[in-house]
Amino acid sequence: MQKVFSGIRPSGKIHLGNYLGAIKSWLELQDKYDCIYAVVDLHGITTPFKPEELSRNIYDLILDYLALGLNPKKSSLILQSQVQEHLELAWILGTITPTSWLLKIPTYKEKIREHPKYVNLGLLSYPVLMAADILIYKANLVPVGEDQLPHIELTNKIARRFNKMFGRTFCDVKPILTKGARIMSLQDPTKKMSKTGDEGIALSDPPEEIKRKIKRAVTDSGKEIIYDVKKKPAISNLLTIYNLLSGMEIKEIEKKYKDKGYAEFKKDLAEVIIKFLEPFQKRRKGLEKKLDYVKKVILDGVARAKKLAQKTILEVKERVGMKNI
Repeated sequence: MQKVFSGIRPSGKIHLGNYLGAIKSWLELQDKYDCIYAVVDLHGITTPFKPEELSRNIYDLILDYLALGLNPKKSSLILQSQVQEHLELAWILGTITPTSWLLKIPTYKEKIREHPKYVNLGLLSYPVLMAADILIYKANLVPVGEDQLPHIELTNKIARRFNKMFGRTFCDVKPILTKGARIMSLQDPTKKMSKTGDEGIALSDPPEEIKRKIKRAVTDSGKEIIYDVKKKPAISNLLTIYNLLSGMEIKEIEKKYKDKGYAEFKKDLAEVIIKFLEPFQKRRKGLEKKLDYVKKVILDGVARAKKLAQKTILEVKERVGMKNI
């Protein structure tokens, strides 16, 4: 059976962009493939963080995963830092990865601009650890947004280089792009939805907060509610959210609001979001009272993941000449 791996950094609350860009597809994939999903906490410390916030974000992310419908009987849910083989493989792969490859990754340059006083080795080698995250399980498929495609391409370059140097060990990884892979900021439709301020809708936002954020969401010139990413990027983004959460086709939504204004459209969109998030928020509150269950899910997931990871790292070590004595 083909394997799937993906993960999210615990850098804040999960928002609709995370769900529509990644987790929604995960829920579908777990019925077809052998899946491992991770809270990638090691990646989370490559940008500025506070220990107490990191700890809380990790816990919140685990609850969000489970509340959204990740099934521990079908998927392994893990904490990246608890499977040390990720780091071990990352070091080995790092020794064969040219620095020039890493300097070309767009994310590295973006993070330097965002945090000019927090430039570190981990930020540069981030893509190698990401490659190790995938290859340690010999995953075939990775659900990603378009902005992550350079990372998948680099993963394959590293894997092919390893194969050429030490013998065929890894297969090519294929990205799975989801329909909602690019949900944009409510305040700036040229940027991806983020976890800060009024730019995104957190899955845990209460109804009144959702209404406020959608009401304040930027719109385009003119009054037409039509999908045109180039001419009307803000409304197109809101239409995409409406479409993905309600199931209505965009053409149907355009027809429904043909003679109506932005205010009514936004009011209805807020209700669509609130209705969609209601069962999630109810399940999440229930999980908050089942801490023993949540811990067991992670322990079981890590145990299953380790079996696969240890098998791969032993093979890799033998390939490079690190045989057990």
